[in-house]
Amino acid sequence: MNKTICFFILLLALASCSKKLDKAPYGVVSTDNFYKTASDAEMAVTAAYKSFQTLDGQNGWNTRAGYTPMGDITGPDVQAHPDLVVYYQIQQSIISPSSDQILMLYQRCYSALLLANVAIEKIPAIEMDETLKSRFMGELYFIRGFWLFRLGYMFGTAPLVTSQLDIGELNIPNSVRQGDFEAGKALNNYTITKSELFDQAEADFKMALEQQIGNRNTGDLMGRADKGAVKAYLAQIYLYEHRWNEAKALLEDIMSYGYGLIPDYNGLFDGTHDNSSEAVFEVQYTALNQKGTDNFGTVLNAPNGEGYVAGGGWGWTRPTPDLEREYEAGDPRLTASIFRKNKDDFFGQLFLDKVNGTGLGIRKWCIANAPNNNGVTVDQVSWNNSANYTLVRYAEVLLWYAEVMNELGDRATAAAYVNMVRKRTGTTTDPNTINSNDNKELAPISSTLDYEKMFWAIVHERRVELAFEGKFGWDLRRWGIAQSYLSNAARWQNEVTPGYFKYKNGKDEILPLPQIEIDRAGGTLKQNSGY
Repeated sequence: MNKTICFFILLLALASCSKKLDKAPYGVVSTDNFYKTASDAEMAVTAAYKSFQTLDGQNGWNTRAGYTPMGDITGPDVQAHPDLVVYYQIQQSIISPSSDQILMLYQRCYSALLLANVAIEKIPAIEMDETLKSRFMGELYFIRGFWLFRLGYMFGTAPLVTSQLDIGELNIPNSVRQGDFEAGKALNNYTITKSELFDQAEADFKMALEQQIGNRNTGDLMGRADKGAVKAYLAQIYLYEHRWNEAKALLEDIMSYGYGLIPDYNGLFDGTHDNSSEAVFEVQYTALNQKGTDNFGTVLNAPNGEGYVAGGGWGWTRPTPDLEREYEAGDPRLTASIFRKNKDDFFGQLFLDKVNGTGLGIRKWCIANAPNNNGVTVDQVSWNNSANYTLVRYAEVLLWYAEVMNELGDRATAAAYVNMVRKRTGTTTDPNTINSNDNKELAPISSTLDYEKMFWAIVHERRVELAFEGKFGWDLRRWGIAQSYLSNAARWQNEVTPGYFKYKNGKDEILPLPQIEIDRAGGTLKQNSGY
């Protein structure tokens, strides 16, 4: 996706028009008179892409919505800043349907769906180059599928919306969702047996694959949806539904498209390798253009009070000792991901945990001010920067493939793909300049592990490889092990506060629907079970 975003079209699409108005306001562009040219179509698609830039609360400092924090705070890897009481409520599984946080997460999905739905309806009628039109439609089907998939794993029974709605059509009932634990299977045993949101997302992803999009984009098309990105999200649906052979085929396709792991793990998070060979789908950001397309993630993640970055860093989430203990001795991903009190430094400034947090801070996405910004644009006024954010990395594709092969009984292949990820530890550098670390290349895991040991080896590898990338909390739910894992007395939060996690199977796989939406629906929309 080109980093120059035409923001006004976002406002245009969000301002849907009632058919009861028979006169267009003077000077206002409506959906009826806008979708006329190829340029209009391109702006509409660009606006739909912009929905990705709000995942972590960028634009307007709306820092509580958060794609990445939600995937972390739903697990044991981070603890919230004390100001964020709602994060603690989500983490403990005591969140109220009346929470503004829940409403924010929910509304962002539907705002994004509106952008995609309107464009999907309007662009086919535009007279323009058919190949370009097909590419635009493929991108829009992917975008709509992405947000439907997100609604599916976060809210489960949220209404299915695939068109622009008039006021009289807004009271939509719940979509169908069914999830069951497989009898006789202790691990990776939770299966989505029916989800209308997943079904429509699957259909959209398949429609996208039928359009004129490339296998893997390069050059000016970098960041736009390609078959690699589409298949990565379609494969995730198959993982939730335990369609292992179908997931295997998609992942093998992705692996044939020429992706690769960059040698130094640190380079994935400092803004120096935007759109690298490892990026399967990456959110594009730029800075200093006054169009709301810049990245606020550094401020949200950088340790509070340390003064490392523009704005000082807010430390919205802090790593836990539980996660720190997960790393093997000498794993360089520990120091690439985490600051430890009085041990790790940032360009010579020792981490002191000045706010008395967990004794740990997040290093990932911590981008310094000049002269240590490595060419990344840092806005000293807004505190935003231009670094991209990768939603799916090739390392994750390799670990998904290992999971699939373990489920299909091929333990040797599963081990080989886990070991591809582990091997990078041998070329990852130590970012410290004061206290050096005794890092090393980790030994490969055995190819003769049984199913259970291989499963836990994959769990471990995903946890440390993808730490703070919004994955592990949803992983625990998808695998069906969230209740047992979170209730374990060895979890750091449970050590500090016995019984901290209150997760219940059959309820907490998904979040509650916003109470205000249920009230507005006048009885049409029902609350998720248990809330």
